[in-house]
Amino acid sequence: MSQRKEMLFKNTEFIGYTDLNKKPGFQMAMYKSPEGRYYIYTACFRDNGFNIVDVTDPKNPTSKWVEGDWIGEVHDGQNLAKIQTGDGKLICMYGGTMRVLHGTHEMPFWGGIKIYDIATDPMNPKFLGQFECEDGPGAHRSFYNGGDYVYVVGSKRNYMGYIIRIVDISDPTNPKEVGSYWDDAQFLGNKKADEIPEIGTEEFMKLPSMHAITVKDDILYAAYPNVGFCLIDVHDKSRPHLIGKLPLNPPFGRGQGGAAVHSAMPLGDRPYAIVTTEGERVRYFDDNRTEGMFHKITTQPMNFIGMVETVDPQNPSLIAIFPYPEMPEGYTHGENFNIVDGTRAVFGPHNMFDAFGQDCYEKRDDRVYNCYFHAGLRIYDVSDPFVPKEIAYFLPPDPEGPNWFDTEEGDLLPGPQVAITEDILVDDRGYIYVDTYQDGMYIVRCTV
Repeated sequence: MSQRKEMLFKNTEFIGYTDLNKKPGFQMAMYKSPEGRYYIYTACFRDNGFNIVDVTDPKNPTSKWVEGDWIGEVHDGQNLAKIQTGDGKLICMYGGTMRVLHGTHEMPFWGGIKIYDIATDPMNPKFLGQFECEDGPGAHRSFYNGGDYVYVVGSKRNYMGYIIRIVDISDPTNPKEVGSYWDDAQFLGNKKADEIPEIGTEEFMKLPSMHAITVKDDILYAAYPNVGFCLIDVHDKSRPHLIGKLPLNPPFGRGQGGAAVHSAMPLGDRPYAIVTTEGERVRYFDDNRTEGMFHKITTQPMNFIGMVETVDPQNPSLIAIFPYPEMPEGYTHGENFNIVDGTRAVFGPHNMFDAFGQDCYEKRDDRVYNCYFHAGLRIYDVSDPFVPKEIAYFLPPDPEGPNWFDTEEGDLLPGPQVAITEDILVDDRGYIYVDTYQDGMYIVRCTV
């Protein structure tokens, strides 16, 4: 298949672009200053730092790279891939490979969250304090949109996988854990070494491990692989407890994909929530390989975006599945997104626009935005929760030149070289920000 050099649109239009200083973007968060200037903080998938992008004029964004404030020597596998903002603070998640999830030994690097002041000078964050997630890969994700508490998805001594750690940052120079939540299967207790599944085994992959969370009105919406979609009461931060759950994998998710349950968020003030599983990046897979991390795929469970009814929070119900992304005219890599340039892909959604509670973001409960990996940005009308409809899309052009992650020989990521979207924000002016796996950040608008 030929490289696709043009953007593909349906009911969207191009506004602006930045190459993010040749640093691959990942999770994004926004800060709007009292003077009305807009800044996006863009975490980096691989390099240990983040970009600050001034998007006050979205047609002409300007960016600055900031090196991460790591403790000690930086090791392979470390990243600063996730980031949050609120109340003039920046929360950065420092972590590493997700393959080490036992909580039984020290990692060769520091992991946790670091807190910065961005209200004083948005382009020059000032370090305030830090909280460690010990004996594991550190902090993977968190939820913060202001206030005294950061909800951290991170490792903890004597627990397997990621759990929820509720951290009080009322004094940001001295953050303290006030409560935590985990599935019983994650607690090591007095288990012996031979009772703990070996990393990478089938038993290990079936262990619970928290992934992504959002919090609204002291209810935590949790994407909990191998547990399901969960509603957790956090009114009492010291004693969070499960309200209800909806098991999802199996039959959905996992296989060679990412998180078996990836994202969960409330749909405004309506009694519904959006939940997703996670596909994967097609660059990781090669039909010519029969073993190793990037081997040929023979079969793969379905990944999806779903609508969950939460009117009875003790019994959340899956009421609709979003449609398969429309194939754009001019797509050059195949007839559907499951087979790309002849390679079977792990196809499915990725990050949603799940930021809310701040004046800088769009406020509406009738639309859902998702970065669907190589299917690009997808925009859905969910005014009827039982019949979600795709109304718009945007696919960036395929990247040119070597992959920023790859080796000089080009053998690390052997799969098809296609554009892959990662994360998305929508501001209160209607501008949509989409960053990509290797080709910077695009700014678009929806025209319907």
